[in-house]
Amino acid sequence: MYNRKLLTFFLSIITLSFNPGYSQLSLNYIALTGITIIDAAHPNGLSNQTVIIKANTIIQIFADGSKPLPDAVNVINLKGKYLIPGLIDTHVHMATDPSDIDNRASTLNVLNRMLYSGITSVRDMAGDARTLAGLARDAMTGDIISPDIYYSALMAGPSFFEDPRTISGTKGLISGKAPYMRGISDTTNLTLAVAEAKGTGATGIKLYAELSAPLAAKIIAEAKRQGMKIWGHAWLQGAKPSDLVKAGIHSISHAPLLIYENLDSIPSSWKKKVHDEQFWIDSVPQNKALFRLMKEHDVILDATLFTFKQEDISRNYRYAIGKRLTELAYKAGVKVCAGTDDDQTKFVQTEMQLLVDELGFSNINALIAATEFGAEAIGIEKTRGTVEVNKIADLVILDKNPLDNISNVNTVFMVIKNGKIFKKDN
Repeated sequence: MYNRKLLTFFLSIITLSFNPGYSQLSLNYIALTGITIIDAAHPNGLSNQTVIIKANTIIQIFADGSKPLPDAVNVINLKGKYLIPGLIDTHVHMATDPSDIDNRASTLNVLNRMLYSGITSVRDMAGDARTLAGLARDAMTGDIISPDIYYSALMAGPSFFEDPRTISGTKGLISGKAPYMRGISDTTNLTLAVAEAKGTGATGIKLYAELSAPLAAKIIAEAKRQGMKIWGHAWLQGAKPSDLVKAGIHSISHAPLLIYENLDSIPSSWKKKVHDEQFWIDSVPQNKALFRLMKEHDVILDATLFTFKQEDISRNYRYAIGKRLTELAYKAGVKVCAGTDDDQTKFVQTEMQLLVDELGFSNINALIAATEFGAEAIGIEKTRGTVEVNKIADLVILDKNPLDNISNVNTVFMVIKNGKIFKKDN
């Protein structure tokens, strides 16, 4: 009647030769039964559910036993386990220097570990787009074991492109003149610059540094006209956070930079010693008008707190400022996504833990930051970020409930990406 292979079908999985101990299986038609769904639409968890996946798409969700299972479906009994959307890291750098630290072997290893940890999508926020285009293609086709990769084309003032990172990321080209890393001035043909950036396969344009508010606004308008997402640092030296929000940017990165909405520079007294939490509560401006504006314009904060948390103690003021401003944004109802901005030594689960442990996020809101809001930041919310019918089957099955403890996002039993099953062999 039914082709009920249950979990025993893992015995027939072919182990991938380049990474012993891990397995991949492609089944065209599966039913996950007995599962508890936890996502933005089910913040308290919805237990005893059946999720039907055909090819790469969720086609049905219903209570266990309330409908007959389709013929020929492969049934996986997941009683006692928890289903969340695939996690999304909205701030990675996979190809800053592909000829050295970001060599292909190292990058493939990182991407592999990311996927098996439960990360099914990442947003790369500036790197060599030639390399990123190849990785993104290979991830999409399944030629490599990897989250799906969405990447940016970087635009900044011409003076920025003396930065050694841009030189290594445009090797063979002229820094500041590559279509994916371009210096922008008032004389730049923005229609052409954006079109060439789009031609690299980038999902969005990232605004980085040394741009005036009027010029940033022109880039944002042209990017939107050509159907590209527009992301950026929260402060561009010549443009304040509110300038970018008013101009229509989709997401802004790095919470400590929000301080430049009110201050031209960070007071030296803030940097001279380690201050207690009350000092930062009293000293950091509340930015109520900015956060109200962000909420009205649906601008997402890519806080990237983990990267500041691990900085040298001499720069701990940046984490303290970012922490306080993220707390205020969260309380004001601003959407916060989860990005690491790390050299991929730690993954987005670390950022989620930080949001809960040190910023007072609820477990479900930390999960939403790394799923629904991450999808919105990239622009893939119509197909990913929640567990819904007609969405792509990017899913994670956990042994333990993340609502009990956010660290339970690390208890990965199985990952489903684009309808394919990935499971670490026991």
